[in-house]
Amino acid sequence: MEQRSRLYNSLRNMFFGAGNQIAVLILQFISRTVFIKTLGAEYLGINGLFTNVLTVLSLAELGFGNAIIYSMYKPLAKKDERKLAALMQFYKKIYNIIGIIIFIIGLILIPFLDVLVKTDSQIPNLTLYFILFLANTSFSYFFAYKSSIINADQKMYLVKLYTLIFNIIQTILQIIILLLTHNYILYLILQLLGTLGTNIYIAYKANKMYPFIKKNEELRKKEKFVLFQNVKSMFIFKFSNVILNSTPNIVISAMIGTIWVGYYSNYNMITNCINTAISIIFNAVTASVGNLHTENNRDKQVNVFSLLNFMAFVLFSIFSVGLIVLSKDVIELWIGKEYILNNSIVIAIVISFYINGMLNPMWVFRDTTGLFRDVKYISIFTAILNIILSILLGLKLGLLGILIATPIAKLLTIFWYQPYMLYKKIFQRSSRRYFTMQFKFLIVLLLMIFVSETIINQIHGVSMLNFIIKGILMVAICSIIIIIAFYKDESFKNAIDYVKKLLGKLKNKIKV
Repeated sequence: MEQRSRLYNSLRNMFFGAGNQIAVLILQFISRTVFIKTLGAEYLGINGLFTNVLTVLSLAELGFGNAIIYSMYKPLAKKDERKLAALMQFYKKIYNIIGIIIFIIGLILIPFLDVLVKTDSQIPNLTLYFILFLANTSFSYFFAYKSSIINADQKMYLVKLYTLIFNIIQTILQIIILLLTHNYILYLILQLLGTLGTNIYIAYKANKMYPFIKKNEELRKKEKFVLFQNVKSMFIFKFSNVILNSTPNIVISAMIGTIWVGYYSNYNMITNCINTAISIIFNAVTASVGNLHTENNRDKQVNVFSLLNFMAFVLFSIFSVGLIVLSKDVIELWIGKEYILNNSIVIAIVISFYINGMLNPMWVFRDTTGLFRDVKYISIFTAILNIILSILLGLKLGLLGILIATPIAKLLTIFWYQPYMLYKKIFQRSSRRYFTMQFKFLIVLLLMIFVSETIINQIHGVSMLNFIIKGILMVAICSIIIIIAFYKDESFKNAIDYVKKLLGKLKNKIKV
């Protein structure tokens, strides 16, 4: 019964997550197209740069979000309302302080904007733009914390649904404003109102679903100590991830020019949309994996991890091949030839995309098993190495050097160390099979790229019909190669069985 419940919760979260992401993807492409046509590449670069700067400022969050959700798994399973109410009250106090700190630090950064923003022409109202970005980030902390209990209770689909509704309204209004006025200030004001509206409504729904969280309970000293130990570890991951993800845009703007942030951000938006869509699978099962860990069944944990690892390869490898062979067509059909980056840049983007994708199963188990306490320091080293490599390679190779620095830093550190520690500390067995599979995945991926490029390059001309034909051919080629390479593998069989179970569960729910 418990296993079926986990499967149902995972399926429900995936279903709503997928629907949400498809809608968001469509909205983002329409909004980005209108943004480029009405405001241009320089404003696109500023938009990307300020987003990353504010992401860095969000380091003040210190990893409280993930640590709180991790702390909720057991109280939810035991229906310990006192503990849950205490966690939420504590979370509220911390996030109110964080929101104020972020706003103050952001104001202090205003005199240094000229160092980060490098454009050919003078951009008016730059300070006001930054303040609106800052307000959007800091104000969200006053309400967003209440979504944590919904996510921890395996009801992420509700958060996705409410967020989607507000996103649709916000994006439609932003598109109308851009088309009618070309006014970036109004665009940012709508963004701020959309964020506030989303978080306030989710907080209202959380209060209705879990009325006990409004009780004024206090965490005991021992509970606070354990929580802060987890926060300390989570902060390191927060810090390293922010540095790894935000360094490229900031370094590109400072060293090469803000307009190049705009060019890169188009590709980055495509990879982020794909990554977010695929990550729905992993986000949907995160709470279930956390619940599974309470059973302390290592064999079951290893099987689930292997399954997620294989599914990550199938999805991210196919999309990696697609990015290599189809990205030029996408950019040209979408916004024009002038926004196409050269092949070496695209390969660097794809390498980073694939490595991030293959780390998804690792992140699910790291955050739900408490492993983050054991592998925290490697993330600091990764972040420092990334900054050094970004500057050194950026000076030598320009944009290519900056973009290739992050995947190199990850390959040298977290890509091998975290799985090694997961098998050693949590699974308590050798990690040899994991790394053998990773090597096999790489060989199969290279074969998929070679065969796909060889065949698809025979189709000349850029048109929507050719793009569709190329896409169908690419997926067919990759699928055939994967089946031939893995049909005897246990992970392949488990993946097929899992998909059948999901489809069966979905079929039963539809009948009902």
